[in-house]
Amino acid sequence: MTFFVVGPDDRGFFKKQRTTWEFEDALNQASDGDNILIKRDYQFPLEDQNYVINKSLNISGEDNTFILGGFIIKNGAQVKLNNLTLRHYQDKNNCLQVTNNSQLIATHVSVVNDATTGQNYPIIYVDDGATAQFDDLYVEKDKLGDGAHRIYVEKGNVEIKNSTLNCKITATEANLTLQNTTLSYGESNVLSLYSNTVATLQNVTVTGGVKEKDYPCIFSSESILNITSSIIKEPNYSGALYLQKAAQAKVENSIIDSLYLYNQSKIDVGNTSRIVESIIIEDHSALTGETLLLDGRDNGKINIFSKGESNIKLDWIGLAFESSPNIKIEDNVTFNVPEVYVLKFDSTNDEYDLDENNQYTIVKDNLQNDIEYFTTQKKESNPKQANKAEKDQKDLQKGPQKSGMQQLDEMIGLETVKQQVKEFIAVTVLNKKREEKGLNTSSQTLHSLFLGNPGTGKTTVARIVGHVLYEKGVIAEDKLIETSRADLVAGYVGQTAEKTRKVLESALGGILFVDEAYTLASGGQNDFGKEAIDEILKFMEDHRSNIMIIFAGYTNDMEKFLETNPGLRSRIPNKFDFEDYTVDEMVQIGLFALKKQQYHVNPSSYADLLKNNLSKDNDNSNGRWVRNLNDKIIKKQAVRVALSDSYSEEDLINITDADLDAVRL
Repeated sequence: MTFFVVGPDDRGFFKKQRTTWEFEDALNQASDGDNILIKRDYQFPLEDQNYVINKSLNISGEDNTFILGGFIIKNGAQVKLNNLTLRHYQDKNNCLQVTNNSQLIATHVSVVNDATTGQNYPIIYVDDGATAQFDDLYVEKDKLGDGAHRIYVEKGNVEIKNSTLNCKITATEANLTLQNTTLSYGESNVLSLYSNTVATLQNVTVTGGVKEKDYPCIFSSESILNITSSIIKEPNYSGALYLQKAAQAKVENSIIDSLYLYNQSKIDVGNTSRIVESIIIEDHSALTGETLLLDGRDNGKINIFSKGESNIKLDWIGLAFESSPNIKIEDNVTFNVPEVYVLKFDSTNDEYDLDENNQYTIVKDNLQNDIEYFTTQKKESNPKQANKAEKDQKDLQKGPQKSGMQQLDEMIGLETVKQQVKEFIAVTVLNKKREEKGLNTSSQTLHSLFLGNPGTGKTTVARIVGHVLYEKGVIAEDKLIETSRADLVAGYVGQTAEKTRKVLESALGGILFVDEAYTLASGGQNDFGKEAIDEILKFMEDHRSNIMIIFAGYTNDMEKFLETNPGLRSRIPNKFDFEDYTVDEMVQIGLFALKKQQYHVNPSSYADLLKNNLSKDNDNSNGRWVRNLNDKIIKKQAVRVALSDSYSEEDLINITDADLDAVRL
């Protein structure tokens, strides 16, 4: 192991040979395991640059040595940094980049971006299996204020403790640990977690977000967050901690300004946590734990609001103030909280009073009686007119809307289906008109078969048919309920009929779309799918004028499905044949989808790619195949942009030929 000292040239009259090194020479000469010490009075070149480190080295400075530039650590190198300040004066630079399964251990390190014009790149960038550990890290505020001053982690591991960070952190498919740290940023989210990231905060204060732009302080999507003895501050906002897309969080002994749960998210608040302002729980989300302190403030706002079949389960809730109401929940929400109290609260010291036994003082109990329940959809004497009036009002707010027939005509391909749908609707509407005038009508049922391979637009056409029939007054509601075997068939005798009946009843007045209907008859003699079929047949007879049932699936399999019960074929007389898309139609579909997502791509290059890949890997999934191809292209584009750290609008929307070539088979 060699020790390199980086410092000014120390040669003189009595010292003919230099014993110090230039920094770049020391980097080049050093081998794995060597040490580099940078003297306090060493002057780095004035040119702002990045130094590549691909060897395992220990680099230290005397008294927080100043380095003009940054480090790129790669190729599995294991690097230790100590007592250093890395500073860039140019934009579009990382002070630290750790990649390619490398490992960084940094102690007493500061990073600074002093650029005054241009664009921020991540000041610290960790990806591709790399690990970075920081103790006493300082990230200085940026001067650009573009909302992009950040630490970025993707498929990497970062641990930060005893630090002060004046930036945001964005993590994707990563592991992130913060301990004894303050994190502050007022230009965007302070902490953003995506795609199966696991983050742990212990004794951390997070301050920031942008209330005016609806940027929560902490945003978590499809990730896991553990918070202990921490503070999350974003006053006068509804979601300082915002969880969505099945995100999960566990909180202990922490103070959070506000909490918003959405889209099947879950949080466990333990028994010592405190929410300062409000809690919103929506869309099948869940708040659980033992106890919860909720200040609420005396601000006239509802302290807890919940809807969308969500769940609240706690031993008790303690409130600082009583308002009317403190809690408002939809009647489909499960509210399992035996006790709701108003507790004695000291506004001067901003804390709850405790008695001589260190227990909270109850000012008022039994506040469950003051909870306000509401129903989202009110029952009307004439549901058809009420629903249509509501829809008409929404349409007026949106502006002119395309009719169902216009939407059908604009669909790519499906010429046979389009003609079949038009004939079906013409006969159905004519029968309705004759019935209204008291004339004899031909016997007709709406129940239908949609036959064809996946990805051929069956669900989309079903929605359009429902929309047209609603417009023409044939069905009472413009709704389509999608279901499948899993929603209809239970595991025990007698349960399937009840389960199926509930689904059928939910579609009354509209359309029930049974996807892959043939699976109901694919389980053998003792399968409960036959019980579901029998219940559907009975319901079709009892409610023939108040529901349209569409059975969808592969053509051959659906023919076998019809043969399983003699009553099926006669009760489902309408058949629609969804042909596969041609190659040119698939190109049109793909280009239209990218345009709708505001991407720009060379049409001829895209067509060439699609035709090439389709010829080598066609699973006959039609539109789904195209969507999967587009998803792969978008991912390649995203990785390219992220790696280059270029986030201009042009870079975000342009798909290059190189992106296309990256998914070519």
